[in-house]
Amino acid sequence: MENSSQADITSETTSINARLAYIDFKLFFTGRVSRADLKDAFGIAEAAASRVLTEYSKRRPNNKTQKTNTIIRQSFEPLTDIDGELALGMLANGFNSNKIFGVTELAYEKIGKFPNQMKTNEVAMITRAISGKYAISCNYLSENSSNHQIRTLIPLAIMYDGTSWMFRAFDRSEVKKNKFKNFHFARVRNVVEEHDFKESRQHDHEALAQDKLWNLRLPLILKLHPSLSEMDKQKVRTDFGISEDKNEVYVTERAAFRWIVEKKWYIDARSNEEKREEKQSRFYKFELSNLEMIKQIEQA
Repeated sequence: MENSSQADITSETTSINARLAYIDFKLFFTGRVSRADLKDAFGIAEAAASRVLTEYSKRRPNNKTQKTNTIIRQSFEPLTDIDGELALGMLANGFNSNKIFGVTELAYEKIGKFPNQMKTNEVAMITRAISGKYAISCNYLSENSSNHQIRTLIPLAIMYDGTSWMFRAFDRSEVKKNKFKNFHFARVRNVVEEHDFKESRQHDHEALAQDKLWNLRLPLILKLHPSLSEMDKQKVRTDFGISEDKNEVYVTERAAFRWIVEKKWYIDARSNEEKREEKQSRFYKFELSNLEMIKQIEQA
């Protein structure tokens, strides 16, 4: 009987801790939490949700407002240790307290995780801006540009390519026509939230619905690259789940991600002229066999 009672206490404590961790997560990475959020996440009644919010306020009295349950940025102190990568995964796939407490169904270890690759506070400021639909200012250490000056961005969505976490944003600082771009979380520096300024609110033309390349899906016909040996072709077939009697695969992808998948999957998207002019040989797994069609779709 005593063991049963202890088990009930442990279960109750675990349940409360999970709910408190959820409140902490929602406040830090979205800027707000509500009773409805707790009801949806844990299936509890409104009265129970109110009690958990009250308990959270006792433990962290300077983390949120009492009436609206929004974050108090200047005094927020996390109750639980959630790093940026873990938070982004849960924002994408749903809150999971087991990940916070290190509980897994099978033995598991993430390979090749770099410490401090992303700064958690800056990740949180960006994801709060997505949730709140307002601007941030930051420096961005671009891979393809020497422009590392202050930019004003409207973050819109988060993305993961299997290796790196990125976000889609409208770049108010861009002088070129296409202002919707992809940004790596790890390359952002000196983030400042612009949530207090009316002019920093997201405008209609800056919304994700207006992002042509985000909303355009491309039909990519990928042919095993002719430079591959038969043995290498078979390896690619195995890695990508292509039938042994096939030499090409058809996938659809957002136009906004085309350069990402080309780099990640070693896709040769050069024109015939570029192939003739390029003297240095590079390794490719696929050749984009409908390149002209893709260009026409993108330019339409």
